[in-house]
Amino acid sequence: MEQTPSIPKTPKLRPPEDFYFLRQQGIQYIQQLGSKLWTDYNFHDPGITTLELMCFALTDLAYRTGFSRKDIFAAYLSQSQLHSQAFFEAHEILTINPLTIRDYRKLLIDQAGIQNAWLIPRVCHCDDTPAADEPCGDHCNCETEFYADEKAGKLTYQPKTSGNLQPNEKVSVKGLYDVLIEFESDPVYGDINDGRVYQTLIYDNDERKDAVLELRLPDYTIVTQRWDELQLLTDPARKVTQVVVKSILGKDGLPVTNANVAKAVRQAIQIDLDVTLDNGVIIALTSAVLNVYIPSSGAAVLKADDITKAIQDAAGIVHTYKKNIEKIHVLLGETRKNLHAHRNLDETFCNVSLVPMEDVSVCMDIELQPDADIEKVEAEIIVRIEQYLNPTIPVYTLAQLLNEKYPVTAIFNGPLLQNGFIRNEDLDKATLRSEVYASDMINEIMDIPGVISVTNFLMTSYDSRGDVIYHSRPWALPITEGHQPRLYLQRSKFLFFKNGYPFLKASNEELNATLQFLRGNREHMKTAGVKNTLDLPVGEVRDFEDYYPVQYSFPATYGISESGLPDGVSDLRKAQARQMKAYLLFFEQILVNYLAQLQHIGELFILDETKTRSYFTRLLGNADVENITDLYFPTLNAAKLQDLKEPGQSGLARRNQFMDHLMARFAENFTDYALLQYSEIQANKETALADLLKVKTNFLKAYPKASPNRARAIDHTIASPCNILNIAGLQLRLSAMLNIPDVEDMVIIEHLLLRPRIPGQLLLPICLDDGCHTCYDNDPYSFRLTFVMPGWHVQNKKIEYRRYAENTIRLETPSHLLPKICWVANEACPGTLLCDLTDLLWNAQNPVPAKTGVLEHEMCLRTVAIIAAMNEAYRDKMQEKGHSPLVQAEAEAVYDAAVAPLVAAISTIPASAHAGIRTWVVNYWLNNSACFIYSRLKKAWCAWLVENAKLQPKDAYLEKRLRRLLTLQPANKNVPEKELCKCVTGIMQQYTHAIHQWVKIHYAAGLQKVSFDAMINALTPTCAGIDTDAVNALFISFYDNDKIQLLQTHAVLIQLLYELKSIYPPATLHDCEDGNDTNPVRLGATALG
Repeated sequence: MEQTPSIPKTPKLRPPEDFYFLRQQGIQYIQQLGSKLWTDYNFHDPGITTLELMCFALTDLAYRTGFSRKDIFAAYLSQSQLHSQAFFEAHEILTINPLTIRDYRKLLIDQAGIQNAWLIPRVCHCDDTPAADEPCGDHCNCETEFYADEKAGKLTYQPKTSGNLQPNEKVSVKGLYDVLIEFESDPVYGDINDGRVYQTLIYDNDERKDAVLELRLPDYTIVTQRWDELQLLTDPARKVTQVVVKSILGKDGLPVTNANVAKAVRQAIQIDLDVTLDNGVIIALTSAVLNVYIPSSGAAVLKADDITKAIQDAAGIVHTYKKNIEKIHVLLGETRKNLHAHRNLDETFCNVSLVPMEDVSVCMDIELQPDADIEKVEAEIIVRIEQYLNPTIPVYTLAQLLNEKYPVTAIFNGPLLQNGFIRNEDLDKATLRSEVYASDMINEIMDIPGVISVTNFLMTSYDSRGDVIYHSRPWALPITEGHQPRLYLQRSKFLFFKNGYPFLKASNEELNATLQFLRGNREHMKTAGVKNTLDLPVGEVRDFEDYYPVQYSFPATYGISESGLPDGVSDLRKAQARQMKAYLLFFEQILVNYLAQLQHIGELFILDETKTRSYFTRLLGNADVENITDLYFPTLNAAKLQDLKEPGQSGLARRNQFMDHLMARFAENFTDYALLQYSEIQANKETALADLLKVKTNFLKAYPKASPNRARAIDHTIASPCNILNIAGLQLRLSAMLNIPDVEDMVIIEHLLLRPRIPGQLLLPICLDDGCHTCYDNDPYSFRLTFVMPGWHVQNKKIEYRRYAENTIRLETPSHLLPKICWVANEACPGTLLCDLTDLLWNAQNPVPAKTGVLEHEMCLRTVAIIAAMNEAYRDKMQEKGHSPLVQAEAEAVYDAAVAPLVAAISTIPASAHAGIRTWVVNYWLNNSACFIYSRLKKAWCAWLVENAKLQPKDAYLEKRLRRLLTLQPANKNVPEKELCKCVTGIMQQYTHAIHQWVKIHYAAGLQKVSFDAMINALTPTCAGIDTDAVNALFISFYDNDKIQLLQTHAVLIQLLYELKSIYPPATLHDCEDGNDTNPVRLGATALG
């Protein structure tokens, strides 16, 4: 029913909006204060008239204040103004960078082309037996294994050290994840999740019979492992021009011919193919598996030539396979980029691959009601079993979840998705199963209308080649760990009965059409392009400062209304009116100031450190009240009135309080930093407050990025990892909290990234230098961060600030990570620099004066200034060059700009001596730049990141390539697999140790590819009968120039980390008996930090 707008007879008013309430309260106050002198409270009394008009003015203020917040802040509700008020939208402030496994699954499922995804932490135990005892086993550490030699106190690649009775302890690095992906079906090529492809074969021209060919070719994981042979399958620029069937063998090992094809197709057929590409390259696909599904009535007329002809069609089944591999290659590349762009600190991803499929066939007898539609029931059974084995994960729009009454906080809890929202309960239903149960599937089937009973229910599972794993299980079917079960429809069989009689389905076409319809109904399309953000509130911009003077509401007899006094009144009457106006002006100004405050309320919360006003005023002018300025003191103006209300910078304290309020909304505070500022700047609190305001506003400005991404790490896979757009979220947050102007003025090193990615890389020392407070156990890689801080800045030299900074870093670092904080120098090696340069300057004077305490002290101060100026200018120039060392000409230019004026200012040193001083200073800095440790470390970190980013997924399979190489060698044809694996493991350990030793010896002089090749060619594999040249050639080809450069940059970085020393080492209490203190505490002379 339509509601007609109306005015209520008895409106519900708040006390400040209720005129009668205010009037009554006013009269009560008058009675309390002045009842002895004032007894007439009737309407005609001028005092009551004034009271009533003031009460009415107050109701107007209350009415304006009562407008909704969207009206009061309407000017700031545009998209461009939101962040100036810390009005952050739900999708940017409630969402986070993926943190949990659920979050990462949502992130990946949201990606185009992905149906489901799983993250599996790599978990190995420290007491695992060495790899030598587990040949061909999976690696704990993704790329390569290493061990802790506790006796020698170091890490090694050898599982057992010569002379040790016990094997070395395997180091299990934590924070690594394997990612399994299931892709959506391609609209053209169908299911692309393995190397299996289907094609319909039409044969027997007389009766047009058809069969289904199922060809199982190497999946994408095999393509990656055999990259040198198969990489062109991923190249969309290469086309298949010819397919040749080299051999086609039945299960009995005999060639399949036209004579025996009817018998051979009852089981899997092994087929070898040569695939020729348009560039002439021939790719051999051996031991492929072919299954032919054919109606029993058509087997007699099928010919082997029909199968061969279909497979050899260059635009047929092999073409489809190549298109599948191309798409998988692109989608997995996009997936890796997506994952690494959202990686968390000291975590990373090992293998990103397709989830292995495990086919499950189902056989059963189904009793139906007489009127049941067999095709519809069968289609429903198939879809329900498919959904049980591999549930579809629905993706919802914002509107759908709001209609279901989901709270906004729950909807936006998790990563920011582009195509909709995923509910946790739906995600949890789609986990990888360890078993599937007949009872669950039977329950689903019994819910289908028309089904009476299900009997003789059996399940069989198959491996990737189509061989049976578990046969005819009636109740529970185990699923191989890490595999996704999938209905194998071609080998499933459903028998339908009505009233005890068997029935066959009438039409495959009808069944397929019904299947397509039912599957389509269960699809939840990703809502690309649909608005999934909350609408911004729309307010009405109002002029709250619009003011009608109270005096204009007085009766005309008062002479102060808009009409004023009549002509000809006496001067006394005019004076009385002016006096009344002046009396009311005090009240009017309060009301006008209130409205000015309401009009500018947005400026109280604005994120702008230059806005220091917290009270706002407006001076009434002649436009508001006629001739009102005649009542003002001559010097009174708007600025003077504002200064009277809020003198100078007194608004800073209140503006800081407003920022505190905004931060409290996000459970943040700057109490420690505020106390630090006040303790340091007691003489000028305004400076401290201004600095605090700047820090808080900068923190809040950065909050939408710094808060959701506080655990987000850099993307170490991009070509230029050291750029301003690739900053860790924690670094952004700490820079704002610690008032660090340059966000790049800090280096966060994730130890997990330093793990060996290719065999032979240098290993971190088990115990690093204790100057940075941390000594490691056997695993220096897992959950550890090193914060390299610039210790030379003025702010960082204060012990109170460093204490605050270190506490903040430890509090803000995720609790499972151990931070190590190093305050490092970035200056020429000091040594005897101060004394030597002071002596040089002293002796350069002409004449050389007699040494006195005052003169020496003055020269020493000048030397300190020169050293500081040279260091600062030298640092700046190095930073400008990407932290690279300076050459002679650059160092001289730095001296001329920064130091020469200081030397020239020493009047006692003649100009003739300036050149010698210049040469000495420049040479000293060039020869002692090794102590610019911060610049060296940052350059080394970035150089290594660049080389590390060049590694590709194929580079993780060196051991598998070696195994394949040995398998194909004729001498190993009859070698048992376990022995061959043991040989592979032994060779890998032998060559890895040799490469490691070569790196340690030669990295200081620079690693060279020629030297590496010579070292490899000098090795002989430990296994007997191995083709040494082939093995050495594999290692030489694997370690190309990029990998040699990776070994070099990684070794330099590891050595620099070992050399890190804090310039503010922790103090220790003196041990009277031992006395070996490196930085002892001395009472009255040591600052305890």
